[in-house]
Amino acid sequence: MGGGIPQAQYDSLKAQLEAQLEAAQAQVDQLQGEIGDLQQQQDSASNQLNAQLKAAQAEIARLNSQIGGLEQQHELVGKTPAETAENIVRHYHETHTYSIIDLFVCGDMAADVWNMLKAQGINALIQVGNVETGAADIVNSNHAWVLAEVSPGDYLALETTAGFAVPQGENALYYQGWSFATPKDYKRYSELLREYNVRVNVINQLQDTANQAHLEYEKAVDTYNELVDEFNAKYASRPVSTESKVHEAKIEAQLAMVDEKEDRYNQLQGLIDVLEAKMHNITAEMDGLVK
Repeated sequence: MGGGIPQAQYDSLKAQLEAQLEAAQAQVDQLQGEIGDLQQQQDSASNQLNAQLKAAQAEIARLNSQIGGLEQQHELVGKTPAETAENIVRHYHETHTYSIIDLFVCGDMAADVWNMLKAQGINALIQVGNVETGAADIVNSNHAWVLAEVSPGDYLALETTAGFAVPQGENALYYQGWSFATPKDYKRYSELLREYNVRVNVINQLQDTANQAHLEYEKAVDTYNELVDEFNAKYASRPVSTESKVHEAKIEAQLAMVDEKEDRYNQLQGLIDVLEAKMHNITAEMDGLVK
């Protein structure tokens, strides 16, 4: 008898193994599907947890900020409104730096301190003027600071650029100048002052041009008068000649130039007058903003 497995047994075993293989493959496919589902669920859960974590961290940051703000407010409060005002302006100076200080930056700083005072229930004004020499006109102001009402009708000047209070006995100029009830009014004043300064520069340039035009007009008039004097000296009471007609033509041409120079000067001067009228309106609006 020959060795080996009979064909019928072989076919039977092969069929069994193939069936087992198909079953195993089906199980693998099922498990892979389940694994994929679990992975998606895990990713979804992970994303949800991350979103919750970020929300929690944001809430923690917000609460810490509020706590910090409360602590800061507590630290700023003094025994009197005057002491609170001094604490505020000193704290503001310690926590803010500026590379350039001018009227407009001073105004921004004053507005910040004004808001901090209001948060503590202290009324305040934003003041502009000149604390070194005084200012006769609001457009000549070069500095801004705050007046804190530390008791009814009693104000304490706060130098916001340096972080200290200035009692009236130290420098009375801090209690002079022009007052604005709110930062909004001061901001509008700042806008008007910028426009005013631009127009001043434009008017100065136009005035230089007008002055030059007037000089040219005067020279044209002098030349015209010289031509007339020369004509009178050479041709008056004499018969008309070719030379006299040529000279008369020169006089007429020069008179036309005189008129042209005069018109140019008058146009420039008229434009200057219009701009100056606008500047008057600007200063009037500034005065209307003052408390």
